[in-house]
Amino acid sequence: MKLAWILPSATIEECFMRGVVYTELVDFLDETGGPLFAEQVLSQADLPHGGAYSRIGYYPWEEAVRVVTAAAELSGNEVNALCRAFGEYLFARFTVLYADIVNGYGSADALLAHINDHIHQEVRVLYPDSSPPSVVARNEGDTLVITYASHRPFAHIAHGLVAGAMKHFGDTRDLDWIAMSDDGTAASFAISRPVGTSAAHG
Repeated sequence: MKLAWILPSATIEECFMRGVVYTELVDFLDETGGPLFAEQVLSQADLPHGGAYSRIGYYPWEEAVRVVTAAAELSGNEVNALCRAFGEYLFARFTVLYADIVNGYGSADALLAHINDHIHQEVRVLYPDSSPPSVVARNEGDTLVITYASHRPFAHIAHGLVAGAMKHFGDTRDLDWIAMSDDGTAASFAISRPVGTSAAHG
């Protein structure tokens, strides 16, 4: 199943991402493959600045694609799998970097339900010129459906972030793909309990 999304033309902010995401990506490569691997990835990605990212800088989102593509080629792993793994890693880092925000919620459902109206508002306070994606969670019976939409093709990272949130809160329900756009800028996921189980998540 494919999704069709109509989004407004991208602004300058939407074409760039904050450096904190890139510094965490480099740290992810260093932690999972070692310093030499991270160095090789950045070299193969052929970045204009050699991968010397600043947490407070802004960089084209396409550079993240180049870095992950190089990492996949060097490691033999699949690009989408690396993106999902990075998403999980990134959420774990958010629990440290933005502990006050994450700790305000007692479950994955509660956090996911307030990404647009609270968490991203807090992000905009911290970074007024940021342009976070749209993430909406809605209940459909016993299933929580999450939809992601962005000008950046990071649906697999979004999937990893959701998985990371569930892991953080000890949520053992299933996380499944429902649909994704061809370019990866939109997707939907379903969180549901395995058949034959019963539990409450608020």
